[in-house]
Amino acid sequence: MSGENEDVLIAESQSLDADEQKKKDILVVIESCNSFQEAIKQLEKEKLIWYLIGLLRKNEEVRKQINSKWEADFQQFEQSVKKTQDEIHSKLKGTLSDQSFLAYSTKDNDFNIRFENKEEPVKISDILRASSEGKVYHIFLEEDSKITARREKGNKRHYDFDGPGSCEMTINWQAKDSEGNIIDCSMAVKVGLSGILEVIGEPKFGNLKFTSSLSEEEGDKILKLVEQNKEVFINGKSLLEAFIGIDKNVSDQLMLEEETFIRNPPESPQLPTPDSSGYFSPRSASMPSSRRSSLSLDEEEYEQEQDELENRIKELEEENAHLRKENAELKDRNKKIVEEGGAEVNELVKEKQALEEEVKELEAKLERSRKELDSKNQDIRQLEQQISILEQSQEDKNARIIDLKSQLADGKNKAQSTDKINEELRKKLEKSEAELNKLRAENAKLRDDMKKILEGLEGGKEGQLAEQLMEAKKENKTLTDEVSRLAEELNQLQKEALERKTQQPGGKSLADELNEESMQSEIDRLKQQLKERESILTDTQEELKSVKETLGQLQSLLEQKEVEAKVLETQDQGTQEAQPQNIIDWPVPIPNDKPEKLIDPLKPTQVNTELLDPSLTSVEDPEKSRQ
Repeated sequence: MSGENEDVLIAESQSLDADEQKKKDILVVIESCNSFQEAIKQLEKEKLIWYLIGLLRKNEEVRKQINSKWEADFQQFEQSVKKTQDEIHSKLKGTLSDQSFLAYSTKDNDFNIRFENKEEPVKISDILRASSEGKVYHIFLEEDSKITARREKGNKRHYDFDGPGSCEMTINWQAKDSEGNIIDCSMAVKVGLSGILEVIGEPKFGNLKFTSSLSEEEGDKILKLVEQNKEVFINGKSLLEAFIGIDKNVSDQLMLEEETFIRNPPESPQLPTPDSSGYFSPRSASMPSSRRSSLSLDEEEYEQEQDELENRIKELEEENAHLRKENAELKDRNKKIVEEGGAEVNELVKEKQALEEEVKELEAKLERSRKELDSKNQDIRQLEQQISILEQSQEDKNARIIDLKSQLADGKNKAQSTDKINEELRKKLEKSEAELNKLRAENAKLRDDMKKILEGLEGGKEGQLAEQLMEAKKENKTLTDEVSRLAEELNQLQKEALERKTQQPGGKSLADELNEESMQSEIDRLKQQLKERESILTDTQEELKSVKETLGQLQSLLEQKEVEAKVLETQDQGTQEAQPQNIIDWPVPIPNDKPEKLIDPLKPTQVNTELLDPSLTSVEDPEKSRQ
């Protein structure tokens, strides 16, 4: 025996021959399902999945019907089956090298296996050792039974049996006796839904014999050896717990078979007697007859023996009647227990269902609460972000208010300075307006003088005309100088306004923002005044132009008179070269008014009207600024 602990499973022969009925059943399931996953679950429920994975997977009719509905899913399933079988073969090469099996998987680390048509031992412990923890193997047996095997926490091997069937399992392990000696232990058991159903053959516990004549001391030693197997668990119980539970499983089995035994009593009583090996085996109760055949007895002894035999039969009949009565009582008790147990089971099932529903409701409620909590947490985070943004905005506004207050103070100081400048500008404008009025009066006087000159020309007073012409030119020059001076003052005022504008900060101050409308109104008013001054200058220039034209006409007329005088003088020069006796005959001096040598006083003065743009000046109404 190998020194390593091992568990060997021997499953009954399993046939997967798919007849025509199995194929029809599979086709019906495929036709009735709406998805391939639903079809797989239904085939598992009706125990048809192995026939599909086996022979019928290659059946033309079955493949055609599946491909017509779920071709892609079916191809993926076939690839999964092949991958699962290859993976198990590669990992369990040494363990399952001679085994033929089918396997498939519907979820990770969960494998379904079914061995085909061979009743050979499978070292299931080797399968679990070769696999990682957490992997589960469902080994399907005959009669819709299966074993679920898994390895947990080191080398603990769990075997859970399900279904009405059973199988043979051999468990080998090593243990130490009370003296510290290594003992090879082995026992073959029949296992099923209830655990270990019976021990098969003779278990091996060193020199200890597992017989009916086992003493209490020897029984304790065997139990201690079984207890040392800490690796095998059957239906959630340790090997020791499952081994101790054999008597209960056998009693339950005997209770089910007892009625058949009593209804069909043996023809002659048989008593169990130990055989030569110490195990119980049935022997015939007809031993007295054989004894008679081997001995020579007289008639009296024969009658006595016959009487004893009859008495024994009567005793057995009475005992049988008593047993029947006890059996009836046991049946009644068993029926009551079953009924009570059934009612209790039904009640427990109902309670379980109610608890499951309550758990589902609580889980749904918990999920809803979790979602609501997540939503509220999200809202809280958004509100915190908004609060942070608002706080930052409030800080920015506070800083802006402080800056605006500072600008307001600066604006008030500048407003006071601007008030003084505006007052000076207003005084200069009033002075300019007075001078323009004076100029307008002088211009009117000039027109009157020109009119008188024209009237004097008509009267033939050339000398007086020449004198008045000289005076008019002097006055015209004076007027032109005055206009030039006013234009220079106007340009100077505009330049000062432009300098004040360029000295102001680039952005609008708080004073500018608060007094923008009043400033615009004042600018419009000053603009209108400047336009009026410009109009007056234009009118004056037009008047000067008219005077110039009139003077030109007068000058032409004077030149014509001069030519006539020269002609007369030439005519008289031959006879009289003496000095003229009459002052009227003296030539009138013609002023040198050539435009290329003298500045024409009547030429309009060019005024830079670009500086009149109100957008380039900043003049505030002192009264509105104080508001």
